[in-house]
Amino acid sequence: MKQGISLAPYQAAYALWRQGNLAGARDRLRKAWRATGARTIYGMLLMAYILRDMKQPVSEIAQLQELLETFGTAPETKLLADAWSLLGSARRMLGENRAAVDALLQSAALEPDPVQKLVECSNAIFAANSVEGYTADAFQTLYARYRDLLAAMMAACGAQPYPRPSWHHTKLRIGYLSADLRDHAVAQFVRPLLVGYDHAAFDVYVYSLTEREDAVTAVLQDPAAVWRRVADWPFDKIAAQIRADEIDVLFDLSGHSARNALPVFAWRAAKVQIAGIGYFNSTGLAPDVCDGFLSDVHCAPEERSPFFTEKLLRLPETHFCYAPFTRFPPVAPPPCRAKGFVTFGCFNNFSKVTDIMLGLWRQILAAVSDAHLLLKHSLLGMDEGRDDTLKRLRRLGWPDDMIARVEFRGLSKDYLAQYGDMDIALDTAPYPGGLTTCEALMMGVPVVTLAPAGARHGARFGKSFLANIGMAELAAETPERYVALAVGLASDHDLLATLREILRPKLLASPLMDEARYVQNVEALFHRLVRDADAKNEAR
Repeated sequence: MKQGISLAPYQAAYALWRQGNLAGARDRLRKAWRATGARTIYGMLLMAYILRDMKQPVSEIAQLQELLETFGTAPETKLLADAWSLLGSARRMLGENRAAVDALLQSAALEPDPVQKLVECSNAIFAANSVEGYTADAFQTLYARYRDLLAAMMAACGAQPYPRPSWHHTKLRIGYLSADLRDHAVAQFVRPLLVGYDHAAFDVYVYSLTEREDAVTAVLQDPAAVWRRVADWPFDKIAAQIRADEIDVLFDLSGHSARNALPVFAWRAAKVQIAGIGYFNSTGLAPDVCDGFLSDVHCAPEERSPFFTEKLLRLPETHFCYAPFTRFPPVAPPPCRAKGFVTFGCFNNFSKVTDIMLGLWRQILAAVSDAHLLLKHSLLGMDEGRDDTLKRLRRLGWPDDMIARVEFRGLSKDYLAQYGDMDIALDTAPYPGGLTTCEALMMGVPVVTLAPAGARHGARFGKSFLANIGMAELAAETPERYVALAVGLASDHDLLATLREILRPKLLASPLMDEARYVQNVEALFHRLVRDADAKNEAR
């Protein structure tokens, strides 16, 4: 910061921002900049936060780029790390995922705090899942970087892994580690494990990093389970508690998603440590730190994958159990019957919508000349988000008459009923839908997914969902087949009407929603993992 520049305008704007007066904070900074002709790194970074909260991601990116060009060599490395982190998040929101990975890695490199370095690297790994053509070698490079940062964090605090445990319990002790035990997509896939377990054979311990509990949290709390609220605990304290509880199987449900405590695994506090459900790709941890990742025979043809550092624990049917909390509205008739044309749609997070997917959707709309496309996400409820998406479509060669057949919608509470406006759901790749796929099927909407052979576990979620309800034919292994399936469905309105009637019953009767069957499969896996761990310990 230059000598003589007052911090008073920044402090006043900061106070307004903290009060939630975003327009006031923005205007206070702009007024100061006009009066002095000088900007500080503090004020420019604050402006980026204001623009983020005002839901203006394009302006936020422009602000951050200007900051980094002006102050890129400044000594305030913490502020620069924050700027790169914000830039990565904003670029990911707009679907610029490769640029997001690069920005988040820059943040990790500059960040002085060892724990926050891990967070930024974790964010980069998460963003990489949406990058087109991100190779197994590229993922392994990211994982190696994460392990190096984890080792540096452990060394900085003088931490050491615990010795291998030798305890034996009459009832296996299963520990679940998650930040999403609330009204969140993950909660709709973990309830059977938390409350429907075999109480005679297992004791359940929950290590909840959830910051804002709600009614869903209450439903997930089985009276017999031990709940430990650890949201504000350091990693070593969480690990010490897990060790004191003598956990046989520690199951991380967050992976590299937000507010995770994946570094706890480095202490090796439990007898067996596995991950899955709440995340869709490898933890990247060493095989002696993470013993496996939950999958199934549809997502993972083999136990080993070049995209993973740990082995894949393949269940015989589904590694998910869909247990929604929502009351679903009645299934509506297919809109094509009333409108005379088919409406394709996608309610997935728009950061998953890659340029390649937009190219495939353009082919579909070109082949079905009167079809419409309905897109729904928070980004599309923002003026800048819609404008940026329109520019993106034009850059990718979408003609104006085709763009006129695309409808953008923002988030809304009645989103389930809005499946009544869609005939066919188009899944995304390489990061497919999870909860959105289940919700579409529950609302009678067929989902066309792209699940290439040889793709990583998470890229084949849609194939697993569809195979488990007896609709595997809607999973395409090539882009050409994906387009052909969508176009073929659109040509048969009678078939769409039949699917509207049968998809919800098929889902309800499938292994995807058979809680008892699913829990038995998972608990059989727990027993096997502990037996194998005990055998290895005895052989040492």
